[in-house]
Amino acid sequence: MSISKTEGIVLKHTDLGEADKILTILTRNNGKIKAIAKGCRKPKSSLLSSSEVFVFSEFVLYKGTNFYHISQAVTRETFYNIRKDLLRLSYATYFAELAEAVSDEGIPSERLFLLLAKSLYYLSEEKVPMGILSLGYQLKLMDISGYRPNISRCSICRKVSEDYTRFSVDLGGVICENCSTDENLKRTGDVFKISHGTAEAIKFLLNIEISRLNTKKIDNTIFNEIERITRSFIQSHLDKRFKSLDFLDAVKDSGF
Repeated sequence: MSISKTEGIVLKHTDLGEADKILTILTRNNGKIKAIAKGCRKPKSSLLSSSEVFVFSEFVLYKGTNFYHISQAVTRETFYNIRKDLLRLSYATYFAELAEAVSDEGIPSERLFLLLAKSLYYLSEEKVPMGILSLGYQLKLMDISGYRPNISRCSICRKVSEDYTRFSVDLGGVICENCSTDENLKRTGDVFKISHGTAEAIKFLLNIEISRLNTKKIDNTIFNEIERITRSFIQSHLDKRFKSLDFLDAVKDSGF
């Protein structure tokens, strides 16, 4: 029986029988795994806390035929404040669904694990505005997944420009003014008009540490442009619609 020890964050869970759960966990060493937490729904279970969504724990696992099994777990961080606020909870649910979508079972991605852990921490501690944190998380996640937006040179002519006027979702990056002709744009799919400074703001969000996302103020117009671009970019390249994003929008619209 192969036993391993790893840090992990629970992305989602499914009830199994009367007292167990099947957990989907993003681990630091083993990538995404599915693990059975036996008896974790019992009030006195030692696995009770560590089997909750978003909780960061240290797990001792052994590999079964179809699933890992959790023999021990020590909770390191519950990110409790997330659960006290519906909006923060909605953002965290979206973060977890994105991480689940881009991670592969058994293939380690420490960068993705650390990105999620740090983002949940700053979401819980309220040290970075939620909107900026969300944009930074989404763009960094796509970068880690191999879909880094191109904001360094025109996606058509490949030349560096001082100002870009469009962003093409299909081409994955910015388009300069010279290439922003009707003929070119017809061939590039979903295209967004962008303001001066939008490409630089995307570059900032991609490159700055999560902890420093609040060190630069982003104009509301530019923020809204990046949010629309990011949503379309993710949906196009991951080919998936996220239910948690629909719920997040509903919560924001309701004023919670």
